[in-house]
Amino acid sequence: LGVNAAFEDVAALGQALDDSPDLPDALRAFSAKRAGEARVLVQLSRSFDLGGWRSFAFFIGPLILDGIFHGVAPSLFAPNTLAMLQKPHLSFARVRWRKRLDRTIQLAVLAAAATAAGRLAAVALGAAVR
Repeated sequence: LGVNAAFEDVAALGQALDDSPDLPDALRAFSAKRAGEARVLVQLSRSFDLGGWRSFAFFIGPLILDGIFHGVAPSLFAPNTLAMLQKPHLSFARVRWRKRLDRTIQLAVLAAAATAAGRLAAVALGAAVR
């Protein structure tokens, strides 16, 4: 992640320097272009390093969910975050946006399944009591 981001930074800085002969203006343009991606990269990297139960909840668990949901419905759910970060055409911000969308849909599907299972269990228990 970091090496690729560094190469992208070098290219963006080179472009900013080519576009503006004034160094302070070029640096401001570079910062404006790359700041958002750098912020997202830091957030993604920190989410991989939580430790303990948070590591499972925010890193391992989502990888498992992504594997299951992408395997069942690859046209609806994207691959896991690590696989998406390997795709050079996707920005860090785009990966984060897509995984947030996937997570929202995954949680809705799981909530609907849990609700349906609870109702079925209530019906089954009600029938068993009669």
